[in-house]
Amino acid sequence: MSAKLRVTLWISLMAVLLAAMVLVFVLVINGSAITDDPAGSLVKIVLKNADNIEFDRGEFEWDDLDIYRRGVYCSFYDEDGNMVYGAVHDAWNDVSLPLEANVIRTVDVGGTELYVYDTLVDMDITALWVRGMITTDDSSGLMHTILVLTCTLLPAILVLSIGGGWLIAWGAFRPMEKIIAAANSISDGDDMSRRVNMRRGPSEMRRLSAAFDKMLSRLEQSFNTERQFASDASHELRTPITVILAECDRARRKDKTPEDFLASVAVIEEQGHHMSELVQSLLSLTRMQQGTDRYPMRRADLSEFVNACCDEFIPADGRGIRLYRDIEPGVEADYNHALMSRVVQNLLQNAYKYGREGGRIDVALHAQDGSAVLTVADDGIGIEKDDLEKIWQRFWQADASRGEDGGSGLGLAMVKEITQFHGGSVAVESEPGHGSRFSVILPV
Repeated sequence: MSAKLRVTLWISLMAVLLAAMVLVFVLVINGSAITDDPAGSLVKIVLKNADNIEFDRGEFEWDDLDIYRRGVYCSFYDEDGNMVYGAVHDAWNDVSLPLEANVIRTVDVGGTELYVYDTLVDMDITALWVRGMITTDDSSGLMHTILVLTCTLLPAILVLSIGGGWLIAWGAFRPMEKIIAAANSISDGDDMSRRVNMRRGPSEMRRLSAAFDKMLSRLEQSFNTERQFASDASHELRTPITVILAECDRARRKDKTPEDFLASVAVIEEQGHHMSELVQSLLSLTRMQQGTDRYPMRRADLSEFVNACCDEFIPADGRGIRLYRDIEPGVEADYNHALMSRVVQNLLQNAYKYGREGGRIDVALHAQDGSAVLTVADDGIGIEKDDLEKIWQRFWQADASRGEDGGSGLGLAMVKEITQFHGGSVAVESEPGHGSRFSVILPV
């Protein structure tokens, strides 16, 4: 049984039970009217009217008298038997019955059986007769009314409760249908960008919709990231794999000397290291974007950290590039040691790779406007203006004329990703032929 049907049935059951309780309450309240003897009610009401008769200045006061109450019709007659006030049963027209004090009589009038009771009120100056009449089965009228109400009211309540319950359930569970449709669409691989985006409806459903949309965004991001990883890996690994296979084929030739074999092994080893570095970098970027790895932050001295990174940076090819520092002491920030180490090392390696032989690399760190600003500048070949935005893209590299080739093209992409992960930003200034200046801005 669906949730909508269960809700509808529950609402309908509650409505029917409430209606039944109301009817029972009405029956209890009016129990005396049903169970009382009609003749007894007749006598009570007639005598009550007799007690309430007032005669003032030659006139009777009729305002306080009940001419009809609980099925009893009351009429008032003078001493001569003439009706002066009151009401009679509809079947009583043109019926003549002598007045007789304090006797309950049964009269059949046109097939309707009535109880009739008369009493005389002696007021010294004058006298007044009070006559009352009621059908012998008067309680059946009330019962008939209750039966009619029960037969009409309960079905109406049931229909309204079922209809209202269904509308309420439909409105409440409509977002669930949208969520199910979105989930089915994604599971079928049709549209990863689909969202529920519920703006109206119950607050609980809006929160559920928002949570589901957030989950879908994470799934889409994860899917896109993994797809990009697979695409990037397959594209970038194709070249080193081709090189490795070619070297293996070359090594199989019979005319190769031991030196040739060693050279092939060296090439294969180099390409293997390159592939390992590439895969590791791709995995790091992917995990960072997906948030699958934990990178705890801690507040530490960024100045000492940058100095330590500069100390560890020792180029091995002897190009004569000198490293200069302008690091303000005592600059603190919240950062992850391992990630920020990659930022500094990548910037230094990039500056060294594209720097001028015999030139210089300038590393600076200063606290500025509530931020820690790290800059790494070189005096190398620089970057064309049209390429400034491209350098942050994965695997983008300028042509070989810029400098040494062979990098993965992921260094600056990782710098940007890690910096944004820390809540910071990156910037670059460059002039072709005069060098580049990279800036990393971190909140402190």
